[in-house]
Amino acid sequence: MESVCKKDELLRYNLEGKWNDYIGVQKEVLKVLRKENFFTDDKVINQQTGMVIKINAKGIKETIGPGKRFQALPKSLKEEKIATIRHLKRLIENAELVSDNVPNSHYGNGYTFAYLKAYIKIDNKSVIIRITIKKKIAVNWFWIHNIDEIKC
Repeated sequence: MESVCKKDELLRYNLEGKWNDYIGVQKEVLKVLRKENFFTDDKVINQQTGMVIKINAKGIKETIGPGKRFQALPKSLKEEKIATIRHLKRLIENAELVSDNVPNSHYGNGYTFAYLKAYIKIDNKSVIIRITIKKKIAVNWFWIHNIDEIKC
């Protein structure tokens, strides 16, 4: 299982005083990801399904979005979510399929969702990363990732 040091990951970004401003967090994270060429090789192949998934700035904005996606989360979960963003490619690559072709109940037809599950350690704490993939006919897009603690 891959391991992440939250403090080291968060040092990459200038987020002091921005935690309650999700748009400020989005801008800072996207600035760093672009500087590190994160989006240059934007396609990931999930090993279990063979599904090709693209990661772009829109998906990062969605995962650092309003409400329960990011804005309303406790600071500790916000930090964990940001700390795992640079690891999304490997997480998606090694994730397990939970469900596929789930109808879109929010905006009608045009796309479905796939839900993946991956594992990572954040500061030696094992967590589950739930990953949402927006599936369209031409391409599959990373949409959102959430963090759940593993209950013993």
